Amino acid sequence: MKLKIGELTFLLNNPEDIKHVLVTNSENFDKGPRLSSPRGKRLSGHGLVTSSGSVHLRQRRMMQPVFYRTSIQAFAETITNETEQKLATWKGETEVNIREEMMSLAKSNIIKTVFGQNFEDRMGELGKAITIRRTYLNHVYFSLLPFPEYIPPKIARDYRQAGKIIEETLYREINRRREIPYPPHDMLSLLMQAKYEDGTGMIDQQIRDEVLTVFSAGLETTGDALTWTWYLISQHGDVQSKILIELEEILKGRVPDVGALPKLRYTAMVLGESLRLFSPTWLFVRTPKNHDVLPSGISIPASSKLYLCPYAMHRNGRYWSNPEQFNPERFTESAKKERPQFSYFPFGGAFGSVSGKHLPKCRSSWCWLPLPNVLP
Repeated sequence: MKLKIGELTFLLNNPEDIKHVLVTNSENFDKGPRLSSPRGKRLSGHGLVTSSGSVHLRQRRMMQPVFYRTSIQAFAETITNETEQKLATWKGETEVNIREEMMSLAKSNIIKTVFGQNFEDRMGELGKAITIRRTYLNHVYFSLLPFPEYIPPKIARDYRQAGKIIEETLYREINRRREIPYPPHDMLSLLMQAKYEDGTGMIDQQIRDEVLTVFSAGLETTGDALTWTWYLISQHGDVQSKILIELEEILKGRVPDVGALPKLRYTAMVLGESLRLFSPTWLFVRTPKNHDVLPSGISIPASSKLYLCPYAMHRNGRYWSNPEQFNPERFTESAKKERPQFSYFPFGGAFGSVSGKHLPKCRSSWCWLPLPNVLP
């Protein structure tokens, strides 16, 4: 669909066209200027979130082992421990702000996953700095003010101070891991050990950029996804009952671990439907480097702009009956097989475990976490 909004812009509503842009011919498509511009890379680094084409593919392949099952198992223990600590603060009938709680949980999980389960040094200060950085990026990217990087001055000062805290913490932890014989099994250590195909690793600056990618891409997306899932469950007592029954049957009172995840089928269906209705990223923007022709036959000139909108596609009546209705049964195995692959893409081309068809290209057949590819 061609949009009349100034520059030549297309809204893609064909799953095969979306697959073509995100996967099949992704090397021909750059991310939007908000991320790929010099300002975008100055703010967000030169990691996965701002790279495109062959650079993105090389970096992504190098980072793939960080998300293998053996790595995820260690992260899962950390996440479970942080979640148990959060639940312990919910007393009886106490009312909580679920978004604040989920953002807090997501933040602590990210920090502990990156720096290790025993990381406590300046934990609160670092968490606050991550929040300030994210708030500042949202302000710069979406502000209508001239020179948003400097107006208002307080947010710029707060951002600079937050950046110092994050950088000091990160580089200190990198150096510490180089000085000890057995570094902790955390994401930072894995990034330091990761190798490109030629056997070289990342320099400290690149490691820093990828950690910033995790901080940027994993905080609000995770917190918002959990918040909306809680909300939808609260509005549907029958769904809540089915989840509780499944948890009792599978876990029998035990704390869940990675091995239990494939068995929690209905819970996964609920999460899939929540992500359909309220995808953490509502829009992806791509710009073709060269002229291209989409599978639907549409001719796409170079330097035009493409909008790929999960919010719109996930409500497309061609693929979803009663699309505004919350119905986890859409994600049974048989129902998933009946839909085109990219009629569902809550995290772009990186996410495939819930859709059931598209999986990231990795050496492991068990790869359920999306690599960072979630910003427009």
